[in-house]
This record gives sequence, structure tokens and C-alpha cells, in this order.
Amino acid sequence: MLATFTDLFVDIPTPVYLAALAALAVWMLVYAVYRMTMTRIKDFGMPIRRRIFCRRMRVVDDERAEVPFWWTDLQVQRAVKTYWRDVLRSPFVPQRHPAR
Repeated sequence: MLATFTDLFVDIPTPVYLAALAALAVWMLVYAVYRMTMTRIKDFGMPIRRRIFCRRMRVVDDERAEVPFWWTDLQVQRAVKTYWRDVLRSPFVPQRHPAR
């Protein structure tokens, strides 16, 4: 005998769904605050700013780096190390375009 889709559906009350959704939202908020505050105290050789809407490391005038907030400290350390290795090995300084 074949079971239909409605036979497989479990009837869970709406307050349970809302509570689960609220718990997930609170957990995501707590995790984001934790990542933003607790990872500021590390020293990677340059100031690191964690950004939510960022996909890769971006260095601003060799003074600070912006990285995605979900990167681990090891990922940030390796990215900064690779950046400095590539910059110091380059045979010339890239030309900066004057402001218009």
C-alpha cells in the first residue's frame, strides 16, 4: 500500500514552529555578536575588521584588512601571511590612480 504525502506529514502546532524559529534567530544573533567581539583581540600583524557582507579578504592601503566574519582565526592568519608574502615579492609598486 502506498502512503500519500498527507499521510507522511506530521501535524506540529504553530507555536512550536514559532518557538523553534525564534530560538534559531536568537542563536544566530548570539553567535554573530560573539564572533564580532571575541575575535577583535587577536594580533595578525595588521588590524582586522570582520564584515558580514564580504566574501574575501580586502586590504585597505596596507593599513587594515576586512575579512568575512565567519572566517576562523587560522584562515585570517594564512590570508594575511599570503598577502604580505605576495606584496613583498612583487617587483614593483602598483600605480595608484589619482583622485578625480
